[in-house]
Amino acid sequence: MDSNLKEEFERVKKELSKTKTELELVENKLEYCQNRLLDIRNEKDNLKKEIIKYETIDIEKKLNDSQKLSDEFLKQKHRLEITKELLDDSREEILLLKEIINDFKNLSSFDFIRSNYPNNLDEYFIKYEKYAKYKNKEHIKYKR
Repeated sequence: MDSNLKEEFERVKKELSKTKTELELVENKLEYCQNRLLDIRNEKDNLKKEIIKYETIDIEKKLNDSQKLSDEFLKQKHRLEITKELLDDSREEILLLKEIINDFKNLSSFDFIRSNYPNNLDEYFIKYEKYAKYKNKEHIKYKR
């Protein structure tokens, strides 16, 4: 019986050794899988950060483009307002000049010789002082 017991003991010992080896192998696989899982999680986190970084860059670029468009729009709007003001001023000036021309047409030779010019001529030189020789007020006043 002793021999049977020894054989049984040897057999159990071999099985135990085999099981230990298998357990070590499974533990190694588990450790590898855990490390791999940790690496994958870290890579996932890094990729998320990269995606957020590029999305932020994209949003900033779109914001800058939007700001540039807005600035350009405001510039164009300002140019339009200035041009409109200049056109309105020019239209007013043209109307006043037409009046002056008509008044000069109706001016008699006697009034012209006496330098009795139309009243709206004074208004024109006061309102539109863009000509240097008329900026001095002495030149604006005429003999009446």
